[in-house]
Amino acid sequence: MRAIRYHAYGHDSPRLEDAQVPQPAAGEVLVRVHCASINPVDWKIADGAYRLLARGGLPRTMGSDFAGEIAAIGPGVARWSSGDRVMGFIDPFARSAGTFAEFVAVPAEFVMARPEDIGDALGAALPCAGVTAVAMCDLGQVGRGSSVLVNGASGGVGHLAVQVAKARGALVAATGSAARREFVTALGADVFIDYRSEPATGWPMAFDAVLDCVPNLPRRLHRRLLKRGAHYVSTLPNGWTYTLDPLLNRVGPVRRHALMLQPNPAAVAELVGYVEQRRVRCEIAGEYPLERFGEALDRSRSGRVVGKLVIRVA
Repeated sequence: MRAIRYHAYGHDSPRLEDAQVPQPAAGEVLVRVHCASINPVDWKIADGAYRLLARGGLPRTMGSDFAGEIAAIGPGVARWSSGDRVMGFIDPFARSAGTFAEFVAVPAEFVMARPEDIGDALGAALPCAGVTAVAMCDLGQVGRGSSVLVNGASGGVGHLAVQVAKARGALVAATGSAARREFVTALGADVFIDYRSEPATGWPMAFDAVLDCVPNLPRRLHRRLLKRGAHYVSTLPNGWTYTLDPLLNRVGPVRRHALMLQPNPAAVAELVGYVEQRRVRCEIAGEYPLERFGEALDRSRSGRVVGKLVIRVA
């Protein structure tokens, strides 16, 4: 099969090459991948930023999201059948065989049924970013009447977080560059903040939740932006996440959380429901064949992507 793999960590190392078709182990299914999508964590791992966290060794196949169909069933899997339309994701830290490949073996709990009206490209773009957006709203206790700041509102997770928060009935302020104002306000943001012309020290304050999708808000600003007892949620764990924050969340003025993406059937059901009701849309900024994955990778690295980039595998 064809796969995008790298044999060493570094900026220019991923390449298209032949690899063996994996066999599903117990509790896994083999997915024939139609489309995958790029998440920044994919190239950050390839660059070596998380080499101490990445398990499974080298070579590694890039990619976390997928949409396709079940090709084979491993021992002990009862729910799925060959030919089922599916989407989902893998844990890129735990598995060296990613989704930028014609086939990928996936633990069954990471696989989601794909409704008929969710095509290959949308099915590949939604899982990581969409489930992350819902899970961030859960951690931030976002609901009707909440005031929410979404930082990085035009990105893959950010543009979905704005819409999920609005679908839950929240009042949403969103940050982006001036060129993204129309896009972000069309998503439903009530207040737009141009982060380049308005320094963070001058942003509105006293939110119930800050969803930091970049994430780049210094800790010293969290207390200023949040009400007492309110929630700051980040897409990126750090040293504080595992050490002092669990204690400070009990006694401090704000509650800080960092998302560790895991299978979440409730989040999937909420997300798919919003998509089917046309309350949430996923912006696909570009679609690239597997042979041109390098162009998509360079575009993702630029940090100027509105929405998601999709790799068409088959």
